[in-house]
Amino acid sequence: MPAKRDDFLRAATNKGFIEMKKGDHIFLRFLDSDGKITPIQTKVSRGSGHRDISDSILAQIKKQLHFNSKEELNEFIRCTFS
Repeated sequence: MPAKRDDFLRAATNKGFIEMKKGDHIFLRFLDSDGKITPIQTKVSRGSGHRDISDSILAQIKKQLHFNSKEELNEFIRCTFS
């Protein structure tokens, strides 16, 4: 099931990711507890036609953020996963 881009961005920034806008994309990098950037990262499109994140893109994000299942990613977006 597709997810809203804004919901994903809100969840990610609330959980320690920082946004970096470059061109047509928003890059998300995870900060550790010391505030240092880690290798964990992903990106989403900023285009108005990409307000929903498709299932295929969510599958890529799941791998990039090291979630074990799509359900874990959905919990992350719904803010029930910390």
